[in-house]
Parts: sequence; C-alpha cells; structure tokens
Amino acid sequence: MNLDNVLITGASGLIGSPLVKKLLNKVNFIVGVDPVHKDLQQNYKHLTDINQDVSDIVKLLTKYNISKIIHVGGVSGPMLYNDKPDLIVQNNVIFTMRLIEASRIYGKIKRFIFCSSISAYGKLNESNTNEEYRMAPENLYGATKASCDMLLKMYAQNYGLDIMSLRLSTVYGYRRSTSCFINDMINSAINNRTINLPFKKDLCWPYVYVKDVVSCIEKCLIHSKKHSYDYNVSGPDFPSYQEILEQINLYVENSQVTFSNKNSFDERKLFSIEKIKNEIDWEPKYSIKQGIKDYFSNII
Repeated sequence: MNLDNVLITGASGLIGSPLVKKLLNKVNFIVGVDPVHKDLQQNYKHLTDINQDVSDIVKLLTKYNISKIIHVGGVSGPMLYNDKPDLIVQNNVIFTMRLIEASRIYGKIKRFIFCSSISAYGKLNESNTNEEYRMAPENLYGATKASCDMLLKMYAQNYGLDIMSLRLSTVYGYRRSTSCFINDMINSAINNRTINLPFKKDLCWPYVYVKDVVSCIEKCLIHSKKHSYDYNVSGPDFPSYQEILEQINLYVENSQVTFSNKNSFDERKLFSIEKIKNEIDWEPKYSIKQGIKDYFSNII
C-alpha cells in the first residue's frame, strides 16, 4: 500500500467502480464522488454530491489530504442528454475546469488523470494515427472532451501540473448502462429479442474492454518516470461486428441479429497506442474474444 489519498470521480460507473475495487488495497485512502451510492467501508469515503465551487473543492481536497485525482466522471457518451446540452457542458467542462483550478490552488496534487475520449478526434478516418491527430469533434459530447483535453494541456504547460489525458476508444463491459452495440447485442441475445444494427457486418470498430482501461489507469497512477501529456488507449485488436457476433454466439443460442446493407455512419479507424506502450509500459490484454468471455463470466 502506498501513502496516496486518491479522489475518483464517477466512482460508481462502468470504469470507476472496478477501478475503486482495484485500488482499494493499493492506496492509503479513496474518496469516491458519484450520484449513485457505493457502500465500501475499508479505506473508502463515498460522496453522492459535492459543492462544485472552486473554494469548496479546495476544502474537500484539503480535508481528505488528496494527493492524486482520477477524473472518470461526467456525461459518458454522445447518446446522452442531447435535449439538455447545458447539462453536458456543466458536467463535462465546467466541473472539470473547477476541479483542475481547485487542484492548482490546493497545490498538493501529484498527478491528475483525465479520461478523455476518441470522440474528441471526430472522424478518425486514417489508420494508425498518433496523439497529434487533429481534434475535430462531430457532436457536443466530443466537443466537451476536446475542450477539456486542450484546456488541461494548458494547465499542465502553464502551471506545471502533472496531468495525463487518456483518450479512450469505445469502452465495453458488463457494468455499462448506456447504449453500446456490444452490450445491446448481448442483452438482446440473452432476452431473445431481435436487434437490427444500422451498419454492415464487416464494419470494424475500435473497442477496449473495461478491465484494460482500469489496468491502464492504475499503471498511469503509479508511473514514476517522465511522461507525456496525452495517450491513446484502445484494445489489442480491431474486430468487425461479424467477429463480435461470432464470439457472442459461443455463449448464447439463437441470437437474432440483422445487419444493414449500408453503414449509417462513418467508419472509425484504429489509432496507434505505441506511445503509451513505449512510455508507460502498458498494453491491452483483452482481445474481443477474451473480453466477451470475461463479460459473460460476470453475468451468468
């Protein structure tokens, strides 16, 4: 166990929940922030609501002697709150900026990890691109992630804060509550429902399994050597939806999946994760085969 007291936002979510469990016995103390309550006693304090004024966040960091922050929380995808754009901005941009400004004033944060998104890039239509690929988000969610990403980079450069931005490809896992085609396919198969997918079966998509994301964050949290600001994070393969369906069919019978004869959105290419492999010594372990196997082992 190290001596860090860690603040984790989104502590009850798809990434935050397993992350808390993973770190619980590896750090001194965890403060989790999430509207959904989590009942963990040992070395853990859960806050369902906090005052988001900068001065109050500084008091929170001081009270719990926080030394590292993992910012996972916020609106978690472009499918949410499109009828309430101010809510997306409030949760993703304003809270993030208040959190990093409080960190600057507090002056004792040794590392701030921000979970950004592939959506910050927008149309990722070139293969094997690195972190220098231009940001051109195509939806408000992506714009909020890109905004935070660029603003945090300036905080790192101008104020000497130790910040790492992890640009995650599409995360899937058994705890995900928002829409994701892998989750939708599995849930429809389990419940014997037909699902009509708006793309061709040979469409490939950059997925990353939640346990790989958790291991990546943990690795970044404890990394003690020199590092860059931003890192792409994805899975080890680039599966087509036909390949994904074949893996799902190993665990359920009579899945009723139909594909379209055209793609209703642009294909995303797989970006490069060489930078995080070389600098942080992290690489993903869960192929789509291994990820779906683990997925089913946790729901059956």
